[in-house]
Amino acid sequence: MQKIFECIDEYLKKLEDEILDIVSDQSIALTKKNQLMEPIVDQKKILTYTKEALIKIKNKKYEAKCGMSSMS
Repeated sequence: MQKIFECIDEYLKKLEDEILDIVSDQSIALTKKNQLMEPIVDQKKILTYTKEALIKIKNKKYEAKCGMSSMS
């Protein structure tokens, strides 16, 4: 699972770099900057939520029991 975290972190860094490039470009109007950044920010949110969910799975203690027995 560590490889997945590394990939997510690497992609998050690339997204941050893209945002900084857009913000620092003086030739782009503010409204256009917002339009360009919106999908990047959405991607960043999803990746952050995904990483948090994976951390919960990684830290979860799974028990060897049958959940079907309680359904009778």
